[in-house]
Amino acid sequence: MGGELSQEEIDKMLNGGGEEDSDSGDADTAEDAINGSVKSFSNLIKASLEEVLKTAFSLEVVSKFIDIGLKSKDELDINEDGVYANVLITVNENSFSLYIYIKKEFASILSDLMMMGPGEAKDTLTDDDLDAVRELLSQVFGNLSSAFKAEEGEPLSFEVKDVKQEILDMPDEKFYKMNFDVAIPNVKSDIISVIGERKSLETALDLKQHEAESENKDEEEEIVVDTPFKDVEDIEIDNKKPQPTSNESINNANLDLIMDVDLDVKIRIGEKSILIKDLLQIKDGSIIELEKNIEDPMEILVNNKIVARGVVVVVDGHFGVKITSIETKEERVKLLGE
Repeated sequence: MGGELSQEEIDKMLNGGGEEDSDSGDADTAEDAINGSVKSFSNLIKASLEEVLKTAFSLEVVSKFIDIGLKSKDELDINEDGVYANVLITVNENSFSLYIYIKKEFASILSDLMMMGPGEAKDTLTDDDLDAVRELLSQVFGNLSSAFKAEEGEPLSFEVKDVKQEILDMPDEKFYKMNFDVAIPNVKSDIISVIGERKSLETALDLKQHEAESENKDEEEEIVVDTPFKDVEDIEIDNKKPQPTSNESINNANLDLIMDVDLDVKIRIGEKSILIKDLLQIKDGSIIELEKNIEDPMEILVNNKIVARGVVVVVDGHFGVKITSIETKEERVKLLGE
């Protein structure tokens, strides 16, 4: 009977088409393997999304990591009915763009919550809505920058370059697409997609490779020279700490007397001069744009004197400031007396 299959043909079908097809499948799997550093990076993004949205909206927002996959440009499954952002990330002098895609309705809800609204969806987005989304993304990536530094020990800088309602120009390359399900209680649950070009993302996040390259570069640049003063007699240097003078001892004793005095600490995020007529026009939902850039450090004041600078972080749902620069103890004591 001509329509029957032989046992050999049946075995091939059950085995996926034979050895040649199996080898091809293994090659495809290896090609599409997800980089471990990118997986870790996506987990940090998930945590930053949840932490910042909880704080910004004062709601128990939950962010869930759905999946990550490698896609061609045509497979990204994004359409014109959305909001798109281009965030430039720099790690170890390697830069790459992350493209953020949010459906239009969900973007309008996020912007309304950012402007102290109840989270109502809108059919049309204004420039104020896009600015609110930009500010939200700046806070998310500011949090991500601090988390990345704590996790990997390397600085991460960012710049939110574009927030538009038009699809951004993207290279014809292979991309990582990370999907996060963001659930806002009693409001809405929807997907936020983060897309990054594969090669540049893997290169920037491969920190071990950067360390090896840096070590090799240091070895190559190391030059051995004949020391011109090699015959000069070595002398021993007394490294003992100098004993405090009598005046220093008195000052330390006086300082001990005021150690338990309460001081007011203020964090200054920025300043702006406005006209009285502008002040009277401020209402709920108004946004006051400060002169300080989002990446500039905050000023820490004690008794209205600047003693340190730092970046804003979120710790267990509370705002905090991580110190990046601080005056010496002597300078801080002098400032208290002025």
